[in-house]
Formats: sequence, structure tokens, C-alpha cells
Amino acid sequence: MTPEQDTLPLPLILALDSSTATASVALGTNEKTLYHLTSDSHGEHAAHLAPMVDQALEHLRSEGLSLDAIAIAAGPGSYTGLRIASSLAKGLAMGFGLPLVAISTLELMASGYRAQLNEIAPESRLCPMIDARRMEVYTTTFDSSLGRLEADRPVVLEGTPLYADLGERPYYFFGSGAAKLEGLWPGYSYSIASDFVPKAQYMLPLATEAYRRGDFVDLAYWNPSYLKEYVATIAKNKVLGR
Repeated sequence: MTPEQDTLPLPLILALDSSTATASVALGTNEKTLYHLTSDSHGEHAAHLAPMVDQALEHLRSEGLSLDAIAIAAGPGSYTGLRIASSLAKGLAMGFGLPLVAISTLELMASGYRAQLNEIAPESRLCPMIDARRMEVYTTTFDSSLGRLEADRPVVLEGTPLYADLGERPYYFFGSGAAKLEGLWPGYSYSIASDFVPKAQYMLPLATEAYRRGDFVDLAYWNPSYLKEYVATIAKNKVLGR
């Protein structure tokens, strides 16, 4: 960020996330959260996300505040959840005439988890993981200052560690996919926080920086980051009528 950008007033942002099993909405700027709601809806995002947004907007009106931008967790994650949130976020951005900021779900996870650590060694690595079924996860790697070291990617976890320097430096694995690492790499030391839940409020510092850079998405052409093509399946025990 340039010195000129650093002196700009802080934008008020409405952030939405339904890319995982938990849906959440937050209202705030930078590291200050003014209002937030979370729902462990487990796939019922269509029923929960819009009402939570309405409550956030009502709070906004009651405080006499006005929005500067909409932010969305851009994936990877649940195909259906991403579709629901992206449609709602685009509608809000167009309806209010506001820019839309898209933040990687894995990046907001890293930002939120890093903020919860009291101390972290400079050589540490942060590896958010989202469950992608079976032994597959969506993941990426950040350094201790949240510098991105690789692109978001789908990975099938196996008995061979993902990183050659595992055990030589501290590694933190967190998120729904991290549970798959329990006992997977014996003889190596690493931290697992499978109960870590991504929340929209973790997006606010990242969205504030993006807003100041003018890093907005094109509402007409932008789509979430699915990483993999969606494949519709029918349950094996499903009985089809004639």
C-alpha cells in the first residue's frame, strides 16, 4: 500500500461468506467489526444468508451509516454456497451502486487464524484447508506475515507430506480439511486446528486493503473460484420412480 493510500478514509464494508458449512455476515472496516452474524446452517445457506444480510442492513440504518463496498468470500469451497453468496453479493452491489471486492476463502481463513495466534515464529507456515470430500482438500500456503506462497489448489492427501520442510519449520494446518491430517504423517510435528471456522469478519482487513487499491471485480463477468467443475450425482440408494 502506498503512503497516499494509507491516508484514505476507512471504507464501511458488508462482507458475506457461505463458502463452507458456516454462513456468516459482517459489517465493519479494517480490523473493526461493527456487527456480525453466524449460522451453522450446514448447507441451508439459501434460507439463512439473506435474512442475516437484512439484519445487518437494518443495523446499518439504525446507526445512520452508509456502505462503501460489498465483500464476498470468493472460494474455493461449497459450489452451492458460493453460488448463493455470489448472486446475493452481486445483487447488493448493483442495487446499492457499490463496488464488489472478492477475497479468497483460504486467505480470509489465514487472516483470521493468524490473528488468533499470540506468537508465531517468523519461519512458520500457515496452511488453511477446506474439506473437499474423501482425502481431498482445498489448500494453499502463507508465510507468517500472510504473504502468499502458492495459488489456491485442490490436493489429495497421502502418506507423503505435502511439504519437504515439514518438521524443519512450524506448520499450522487449520479448517475443516485439517482433520484428515490426524495421524497421516507419523514422525512429523505439526499443528492441527480442525475446529477453526472461517467467518466473514476475517475478511474485513483484506477487503479494506483491496478497496483502497481499487481492486474490484467486474459484476458482469466475475464468478467464484470453484477450482473444480461441479458434478451432479444421484445417491446410490435413491429410488427413481417410473
